[in-house]
Amino acid sequence: MSNAALPQTHDDLYNDEATPHGVMPGTVRGARLIAAVAAAVGVVLIAITVALGGSLGALLAGYLPSFALVPLALSFRAAGDLVRKATIGVAVLALLVSSTGILTGLPPGAVGIVANGAVAGLLLRPSAHAWFTRTR
Repeated sequence: MSNAALPQTHDDLYNDEATPHGVMPGTVRGARLIAAVAAAVGVVLIAITVALGGSLGALLAGYLPSFALVPLALSFRAAGDLVRKATIGVAVLALLVSSTGILTGLPPGAVGIVANGAVAGLLLRPSAHAWFTRTR
């Protein structure tokens, strides 16, 4: 049986550390994009709820931690490791708040769990750590 079809670990295609100096790694860009999309979905749902005259309080409370990720994500280009750690903490908090949505049937629910878990997971990668601790 040949292992030729399996990805090789020494191949740069599978190494998330292989980014040129000064270029934000894909893990950090992905975390920033996911945080922005999750907040945008929250804004759309809140706008729909207001338009339909629904209860805004619980919905706003569910998305508040996701909204807190946006300013942190916007500072990824110039920020240090403290912002990475704060973003991971807020993403975990947002994940916990989203998990209560499963019990209550309110958004963000499972989508929030996946999105915020992905943000935290991507920022825990070695390439993200290297980006935030790089010399400027």
